[in-house]
Amino acid sequence: MAEYTEAERPRSLDLLKVRGPMNVPGMARLLGVNPNAVRQQLEALHREGLVEVRVERRRVGRPTQLWALTPKAEALFPQAYGTMAVDLLRRLREIDGEGKISKLFARRTKELLKAYRRRLAGKSEPERLRELAKIRDREGYMARAQATGLTEHHCPIAAIAREFPLVCTYEKLLFEAALGMKVERTKHIASGDEACVYKTKQA
Repeated sequence: MAEYTEAERPRSLDLLKVRGPMNVPGMARLLGVNPNAVRQQLEALHREGLVEVRVERRRVGRPTQLWALTPKAEALFPQAYGTMAVDLLRRLREIDGEGKISKLFARRTKELLKAYRRRLAGKSEPERLRELAKIRDREGYMARAQATGLTEHHCPIAAIAREFPLVCTYEKLLFEAALGMKVERTKHIASGDEACVYKTKQA
């Protein structure tokens, strides 16, 4: 049985991460390969517990099989923080309270903002969005810019975000300060959505 690593994960897993559940013909078209090749790889990934399949019935036409990632597959995507970081934050909260956690996240946000602003300086609104997406993508968020905002298909700090949602509040503030625009988060990975989606509007 093959053991994939983050660096060696198949493109099909990346596609399912970004697009969500898909059928074989759709994946083959986007990957530019033969459907049989996609099916064979999915079956191999299924045996390893990395993907699962379900049948979706349509109003018109035959039912179709949709393939999706399993929780096990998430380990193949960037994880910037793990259980150790969460445990340390818990201990910090026990010793110094929520106020210390807030100060920690605020300091992190301030440092990131300096770096982000240097990268975004002098750019137009669309250029700032695209540059922010590049920064976040490099940080492991699988980020993509759209005309209306930013979508992040992966959260490498999800373990922290679920127990310390304040970190997400500070990330929203970071985006607003870096972009110079108001930001509304309409989807949230830590809340169970498939992506974090941020809509922008002029401040």
